[in-house]
Amino acid sequence: MDVLFSAQNLFTEVGGAEKVAQNIVRRLAKKHEVHAVARGKGGDYDREGVHVHEVRCPNNILFINLFWGRFLDRLNIKPDLVFTQLNAAPPTVFWAKKKSIPTVFHVHSFEHFCLDSFGYDDVYACGQRCWRCRNPRGILLSPAYKLIQERNRKALQEADVVITPSNFMRDVVRHYTGRTADVVPNPLDLESARAAGKGDGILFVGVNRHKGADLVSELVKLMPNRKFVLAGRTEKGFEWLAKERNVEYLGYVNDIRLAYAKARILIAPSKMADNSPTAIYEAMANGIPVIASDTGGAAEAAAEGGILLSTADADGWVQAIERLFADETACRRLGEDGKRKVQGLTMENGWKALVRKVGERTGVAL
Repeated sequence: MDVLFSAQNLFTEVGGAEKVAQNIVRRLAKKHEVHAVARGKGGDYDREGVHVHEVRCPNNILFINLFWGRFLDRLNIKPDLVFTQLNAAPPTVFWAKKKSIPTVFHVHSFEHFCLDSFGYDDVYACGQRCWRCRNPRGILLSPAYKLIQERNRKALQEADVVITPSNFMRDVVRHYTGRTADVVPNPLDLESARAAGKGDGILFVGVNRHKGADLVSELVKLMPNRKFVLAGRTEKGFEWLAKERNVEYLGYVNDIRLAYAKARILIAPSKMADNSPTAIYEAMANGIPVIASDTGGAAEAAAEGGILLSTADADGWVQAIERLFADETACRRLGEDGKRKVQGLTMENGWKALVRKVGERTGVAL
């Protein structure tokens, strides 16, 4: 069987969504002929049994929405099944629909509903009034934003299968499209994230505003005698953190185990209502206690295995962190609770659940 995986990024950039995508294409390639289309330097090559077709194009959501279908046409193939995610999803769904090919739309990003991932507002109170958050650009570009939102809404309604990794994201999809998605845990390879030991740092992964870098910046100043370990790409405006005396800045790391080996605690103060943060599950697999924001998918991921706090209460975060440093027993117990919670989140279980749901919805046997 021929399978197409169409995504904005696959092997060129690695975040939580890309990790899931890579796990899926590797697993598909064990039994099927898999073609993957993603942004890159251009050209075709094989990687881990996958025929990769890189598209040289701007990393621009409007450009991808309008022109991605042309790149798919150039492949001159008609797969039996299509998987898609992120900004390439709407044009991929429309392309596949014209060819009567069943499509699996994996929802990882809130950009399908809000270009700022609800970073400034409550998810359900947003109303997609972009001018409020992106003023004055929101006023000037409002027609383009509305076009993107409408294309995402239509694609989510037309896809044969819509998968979300969290109940929270399922509810968001239903709220904005009327479509009830299927909740299937991400097929995660948590074993590959297990570190050999633990450190004494406060780990924060993904140094950007949406992930909570504003609060982390405040904590770094409030806790000068605690070491913070920052991993992942850094958004403009937060580079100064790397120069702070109590910060160990790792930047982007190919092997995330290097970060977990330095951590005593993981903090995940997502300002946006995160979907299903991979870092939380990876930390739990390492027995590292998690303190997360009390909203969205972060709260769902850390429930029954972490501490949930409001991102508006910096003092509360300081107190929670200090309690875990002061009480070794409580710290160890919380880490063990998290470890038990993720025991069933294996690559094999996630893959079986995905195969079962795709089969139910499309009749295609993977």
